[in-house]
Amino acid sequence: MVADLGRWEPLSVVDVVDLLADAPFRWWISGGRALALHLGETWRPHEDTDVGVARSDAPAVHRHLRGWDLHVAAAGVLSPWDGRPLDPAASENNVWVRRRPGEPWALDLTIGDGTDDEWVYRRDPSLRLPWGEAVLRTSDGVPYLAPELQLLYKSRAVRPKDQADAERVIACLEGPRCAWLAAALPADHPWQDLLAGGAQ
Repeated sequence: MVADLGRWEPLSVVDVVDLLADAPFRWWISGGRALALHLGETWRPHEDTDVGVARSDAPAVHRHLRGWDLHVAAAGVLSPWDGRPLDPAASENNVWVRRRPGEPWALDLTIGDGTDDEWVYRRDPSLRLPWGEAVLRTSDGVPYLAPELQLLYKSRAVRPKDQADAERVIACLEGPRCAWLAAALPADHPWQDLLAGGAQ
């Protein structure tokens, strides 16, 4: 998080479920919390809460969160969001959410791409999966981004927390998920060694 853009007091996953339970659009927990949901455990603190939504659903998201303070976060700048379409060419891929101006930020909406039927990786549209494979659910029904997709997002500019997540999750990742991620990553990516030794 960028410290000078305000402090964070992220909603818990339970609070997110309450907020979005009747939302008329697809949503899912993403970021490090999605990986924690997949394994059913937490191994590090999370300074924010990421919730994925499809770019095409952005207007419905804005309507559902009427009354909250919403800002597009792009290039280190926050701009009030009035519900207009979010432009991927301008890196408008995150919306920060808080209850009122001046309060701590509560949610980071990560704007994903896809069709009605498929999740699509923004950085390489040839990588796509049916939504039912891209968004999984916990035993009590909480939707979250599949771990191989979340690790793919984390693989581009690896921070220490991303490396910690990869080492913890890949060791437990089912064989087909390991194979998908290995095929999606560059052949020389340092996580290839982890994937070669992951769960089979």
